[in-house]
Formats: sequence, structure tokens, C-alpha cells
Amino acid sequence: MKILIIQKKHLGDILVSTVIFPLLQKQYPDAEITFLLNEKHHQILIGNPFVNHVIFWDKDKLLSLFLNVRKQKYDIVIDLYAKVDSGFLMFFSCAGKRITYFKKYTQLFCNFPIERSKIVRCKNTTLSIEHRLQTLEPLKITFEETFPKLYVLPEELQNSHQILSNLGLSTDNKLIMISTFGSKEVKTYPLKYMAKILDYISDLQENIKLLCNYLPFQKELFLQLYEMVSVKTKEAIVKNFDTQNLREFIAITSVCDCLIGNEGGATNISKSLDIPTFTIFAPGVNLTDWAWTDKPKLDKFLHVNDFVENSTDYLDFKPDFMKKSLEGFLNNVFELTKFKTNV
Repeated sequence: MKILIIQKKHLGDILVSTVIFPLLQKQYPDAEITFLLNEKHHQILIGNPFVNHVIFWDKDKLLSLFLNVRKQKYDIVIDLYAKVDSGFLMFFSCAGKRITYFKKYTQLFCNFPIERSKIVRCKNTTLSIEHRLQTLEPLKITFEETFPKLYVLPEELQNSHQILSNLGLSTDNKLIMISTFGSKEVKTYPLKYMAKILDYISDLQENIKLLCNYLPFQKELFLQLYEMVSVKTKEAIVKNFDTQNLREFIAITSVCDCLIGNEGGATNISKSLDIPTFTIFAPGVNLTDWAWTDKPKLDKFLHVNDFVENSTDYLDFKPDFMKKSLEGFLNNVFELTKFKTNV
């Protein structure tokens, strides 16, 4: 049994797509699973025991890709990307079962179009996960509450400890990863508000260290944010913290006590590592789509509409609204950490 899964891009989408791997393996124990995506995102799959092969979408080598996919003679192709180009590839594969989401044009490429549900079956999984699980229905695989999972290699974990040591830190510190910015401006909590959130964190917990994650093009924004916070918060922020690539970020996050900040790739990574996560949702992102968790009593998700009904303005989402929730979240996190340490 050979299975090809297509999800070309978007870190969060690729990560959430991993929920179907264990269920496919359970249904087809001898299956050989191949994942097709853009090369720059492949690090998200490193160490995943369910993926046998990874192939890359290269727009400059499409003929070679199409011919290779046809040559592999896949039994099943599941196109989670559901665009015209991936649809053509799925059709060209000649796989016996070609599954994708129902759209007007996808019916031309597949023999199992899936109507995406608009109703959440399980609050903890949310639609982002459940839509992926729906693609397994033509394979007679029944719904199970399943969550994305990331894997950290032993050498990566060792390297993360060395990075912390070089920064004068260790896992004995209270380490909080900050998802400082969203992937774009509309998904980024206003800078002056985020400064207040960081001040709250440093006031609520003693002896913490804040690891502020940001992309290279966001460094100037980080420096602006740094100048907005209190002196105490400046002392808590590890200003020279940086990661060289996605795998380093994953490994270091895996040894943090929690992650707090903007919804996006970082928060999905944190949850996939079983790290407690406090997520600030942008007005345009629905909780029913991305507030998935396997720790509903610990993870926290807040949206402006929790406080200001029907608001679409991030400026309505005042930092004070979050203070009580932040306090409860941090108390729970460090009580849990204390318990683990004592055990």
C-alpha cells in the first residue's frame, strides 16, 4: 500500500495534517507514506516515525515531479492543499483512490470529494483537525480525537541545552517562550499592548526568563518592543536569543515551561510538543478553527470577541482583559513544573 499526502505550504497546515498519519498506519500497517510539500517547510516532519518519504514541490521541475508521482503507482492520494495544480498532480497519479475537499474544480481531479463540515464534532480538536480527519472517511477510518505531534531528535535536544548554556541559562530557569509577532501585521497583537503583556508576566512570576521569538525581518519591531517594556521586564528578556532554523526553535521550545503569544506557527508547534500554551487570537482567526488542544484544562485561548462582542479591531483587545487569565495560566504551569521537579 502506497499513500501520497499533499500539503504544499503553510507551516500550521502542514503540522495539523500530521494527525492523519497514525490513523492511516493503524488502518494499513504496511503502508508506505509519502508527504509532498515545499522544501522550506520539510523540517516540520523530521523525526516523524509515520513518514517514509518526503518529496518537494519544485515549480521549475514540475514535469519531473509529475512523472515521478505517476511512476510510484500510489494506491491512495490525499490532497489536503486542494488547489488546481495539486489537483492536476493527483489526477495524473492515476491512483485508485483520489481524495480531496469538494470545490467546483476539484471534482475534475478526484473520485472522493469531501464536503468540509461547518460544525465542530469535538471542541478540543476544532475544524482545522477535523477537516483533515474527514478525508479518511472514504477509507473507512472512523473519527478519533487525534492531535498533531512533533518529534525532537536526541542530538537536537542536546544542542538546545548547549544553546541555553551559552546564554547563561538552563532548564532550572523558568523559561517562557514568547510568540512575539504574528506571521503578518493583521495577526500581530499591537506592539504597545504586547509590551504590557510582557510586563504583566514579569510582575506575576519571579525569576523568569523570556525568550522572544521573531523572524529576521521582525528584528526592528522587537527592538521597538524592547524599548517599551519596564526595566524589570528588560532584565527578564534574553535580548541576544536567536535560533538559526525551525528545528532549533522546536528543540528549545520543547524544554521551555510554556509559550505565550500570538496565534500562528509558534503556538501550534508548542502545543504539538505538549508545552502549555497561552494563545492570543487575532480578530480574523476563529477559535473553532485553530484553538485545538489535548490539554483543555491548561492551555488558554483568548479572542477579542470574548470581551468586546463582534469587534474586528485588535485595538479593542486591551491587555487588562488578559491579566487574570495570564495569572491563572502561569500559576498552573509553575505548579505543574514544581510537581514534576519534586517527583
